[in-house]
Amino acid sequence: MKQLFLFTLLFISINSFAQKKTAPGIRTGLLCAEGSLAYGSGSTSRYFFQGELEYFVHRRIGLNSIMYFNIGPKNIYPKSYNTLFSGPAFHFPMGKQMDVSIALQPGLSFVKDVGSVENPAVKEIIPNSSIAGGLTFYGSFFHVFFQLRANAAYTNDTAERQNLSDLRMSFGLGWNLNLK
Repeated sequence: MKQLFLFTLLFISINSFAQKKTAPGIRTGLLCAEGSLAYGSGSTSRYFFQGELEYFVHRRIGLNSIMYFNIGPKNIYPKSYNTLFSGPAFHFPMGKQMDVSIALQPGLSFVKDVGSVENPAVKEIIPNSSIAGGLTFYGSFFHVFFQLRANAAYTNDTAERQNLSDLRMSFGLGWNLNLK
């Protein structure tokens, strides 16, 4: 009898303290994280690993930061081209679980080229500007996204000014966490 009482007490306490399942959809206090591969098409084609974090301060406004790490190819100028963008993203919900977003974000590119004996390695921090658009479908804990970003950047080297502007495309699976 004592074991039955303890088992019932344990079952009631687990049931009452269990996390309530949140309804899927966009809401204030939602934290979203994404990681995927991205393709950049410009004067040269590149591949990036993309990491993104966004917090919804309102159902239609999110604070967004995204980082692109260059993963190839390595035989083009510059050898390393990593970018960080940050700023607000504006969301236009299409129902409870789907939205279209747009973001005008400034950024910084961290450019490094392998040098030779005569010319040492070039390292630069370049200001960028970008506009991004996306389509996202939200579930309870995951979301599926598609994003397109136009990026404008030029190297600061006055002897050989390079256009690093490109159009980046990414899609994949992200994670949601309700903080409110």
